Parts: sequence; structure tokens; C-alpha cells
Amino acid sequence: MKTKIGVIGPKDSVEQIMYVAEEFDQITFFPHTYEKLSDVTDILRDHRHEVDQWFFSGVLNHTYAMENNLITEEECAYPPLHGSSFFGILLEAQLAANQVYRKVSIDTIANEEFDKILSYYQLDALEYENFPFEKVRHTDELTAFHSQLYEQGKIEVVITSIKTVYKELKAKNIPVFRVTPSYLSIKMVIQFLEERAQSKHFRNSQVAIIGCRVEMNASHSEENYYSFKTKYQELDVRRQLLSIAEKTNGSVMQLGDGLFFIFTTRGELSDESEADLFTLIEDIRLQTNLTARVSIGFGETVSQAENHVRIGFRHIKEEQEPLLLIVDEDQSISLKQQQKTLSYHTTEIGHALQNKMTEANLSPGVISKLISYSKLYHREHFSSQDLSRWLKSTERNGRRILTELERVGIVEQAGEQQSGERGRPRKVYGFVTEE
Repeated sequence: MKTKIGVIGPKDSVEQIMYVAEEFDQITFFPHTYEKLSDVTDILRDHRHEVDQWFFSGVLNHTYAMENNLITEEECAYPPLHGSSFFGILLEAQLAANQVYRKVSIDTIANEEFDKILSYYQLDALEYENFPFEKVRHTDELTAFHSQLYEQGKIEVVITSIKTVYKELKAKNIPVFRVTPSYLSIKMVIQFLEERAQSKHFRNSQVAIIGCRVEMNASHSEENYYSFKTKYQELDVRRQLLSIAEKTNGSVMQLGDGLFFIFTTRGELSDESEADLFTLIEDIRLQTNLTARVSIGFGETVSQAENHVRIGFRHIKEEQEPLLLIVDEDQSISLKQQQKTLSYHTTEIGHALQNKMTEANLSPGVISKLISYSKLYHREHFSSQDLSRWLKSTERNGRRILTELERVGIVEQAGEQQSGERGRPRKVYGFVTEE
């Protein structure tokens, strides 16, 4: 399955990135250009969850997206600008002007980085004024910084990485050159994003086993433990576990008296399922006066995950408050205590979908969950059966939802798949691609 990477930046920067992207046949790229930095908000709101990772053209648009909570650090990256990149542009500037520049102003790079490069190449005679990006709050500040230095005669040329600053200084007839990420820098970021996307997909596909052990209190005699009352209580526990298994698309297996396993995958676990497990522990304590221990094990195989569950049981100690003990694939152990509030986060809906959703007789949460699950399972096409499983509803309701989404132009029929040897072919749908 191909990795999907979204590219976002000014037109010329995106073209530069897409030129390097031609080397990666196993990746599908989705370029998005903008004129104003504020356009980044609309791009991410409408297309954020259509790709696995985002490639930002530079530090400015990346920082804008992060500061406005449009994306998380785990979903994106940008190519860093090193001191060597500036010297390449400085050489270009000197050749273009046929003179040696000894006084320059730069921006968006740390002073320490630039000083190291000067020292390494023994270029201490080069004088520079810098405006590190950490201090930037608006591009007007950078334009004023460079303009003032040039007007005061403190510099001879400006080297900037911001397109807006470059255009404004150019309009003032100030000698200015724009530095862009190197070919190697762009290539390395693409490779990094692909590895992260593949790692995330592999991680979500890992086996997850939820182990629940109901332990008899010391006050219970063996006779009471094996009474019908206790067996009924055990059935109540199994019923609650079945509910959790349904939400996580897993299956329940009882391995002995009071020992249950739910088999699922890592990607199916969420804050909601963890909240259900805390509720289960508390309900068992209140209703049966028995103690429930919950251990979650992750692994590349069922055997490894099961072993990690049992390792977790050995590490669980007497606690006043309910807790979940989680053993990761590397056998690292972490504890999760019950929070006062646990919420289920759904996918944000973009403007284009919001406009269409106003015409549909459906809750916005339906399309939000559908987008989330299709991305989670890397499913470009899905059927009513898939929808009913994801939304925990009947297949009939799944068909009704897809019919309504098709009516308003959110999904469209993409083909059919055979449901069985004698059954009718099942319609398969996909999201309508915006032009």
C-alpha cells in the first residue's frame, strides 16, 4: 500500500519539492499551494486526514500550523535550513553581482549554527546580522529588520528564506536572495515521513490483548467462589467484556475461572475503550466485591502479546484506585490511572464537507467517524458492511447512511464486490474527490 504525503507551501517551493518527489514511485504526493499564510488553515481543515503525513515547505508555515493547533508534531515535518545552504546562496549572489559581499543579514537560522559554519570554514571576516526565527512573530518584522540594516549601511545584501520578505525587499530595490532547502534535505525529509507513516501503520496493526482477571477476595471460601451466584457474576463480567470487544472489533475468550482475554489490534484501542475498562473494574468491585486486574499486552504476534499480558499480571500490585497496566512490544511497562474526564476525539470536518453535511439528514459525527476509520484502516473504498462495523450499527443502517452521503455528494459508488458464492454483489463506495 502506497504512502500518502501532502505537500504544502508557496507555489515555487512546492514545485521544488515535487521535483525531488519524482524519485519516489512508492509514494503518492498531494500538493497544496497557497498565496497567503492564513490559507494553511483551510488546507489542513479540508484535507488533513486524506494523507498519512504532511511535508511543509519551511519553518514559517510549519510553525503557523503548530501554533494554531491545526496539526500535531507526529503528522508532519519540514526541511531544515543549515548554514551551508546560506553559503550556496551567498556564492550565487556574489557571482550575480560580480563582487564579494562581506556584510550580510540573514534570518530563520540560529546564531550558534551560523557561527559554527563560519569557524569551520575560517570565514570569521564575514560580518552578519541575524534575526533567529524563534523571535519572529510576523513577516513585517523581518522586512523592517533587513530594510533598516541596509538603509543604515550595515549590510550589503540580504539572504532570507521567507518568500513574502523576499518580494517586499525586492520591491524596495534592496539586494536580496532567497535561500531554499537543498535537494538532499528535501529527499531526507521525504524518506523520514515515509518511514514514520509505515511505522505508524505497522504499529496500529500490532496484536493487542486485553487481559481481565477477576480475583476472589480472601474472605471468600472456595465453596462460595464456585456457587451459582458467583457464576452469575462471572456472566455479568463476560457481558461487559463483550461490549468492550464489540467497540474494539475484537473477540472474547475465557481461559479459566475468572480469566478473560479480548483479542484485537492496537489501532482499535482508544480513550473510550480505556474508559470502559476503568468502568468495568469499578463495577466489578461495587457489584460483586471482587477485585478485577486488567493488563494490556502489545506484540507482533499473538503469542508475544499474550506473554506480555501475563507479565503485566505479575507486576500488578494492590492499588486503591483502578489502573491499567500496559506492556509494550519491547516489554516496557506503563501504568494508566483513571482520569476525571476521558473524551473520544473525532476527526475535524473541513469547510467543503460542512457545506454538504448541512443538506444531509445525518449527524456530523457520522462523517467524522467514517473519515477516521477509513484513514485508520487505509481504506479508500468501503461497503455498508464496513460502515455498520465501524459505527456499531446494523448493515441496513449502514446502507441508509451511504445512500444519504451519496445523495449530497460526499461519497460515490466506486464498484461492486462479491459478498458470497450466491449472494448479490455488494456496492462499494469512496469519498468524492474535490477538484
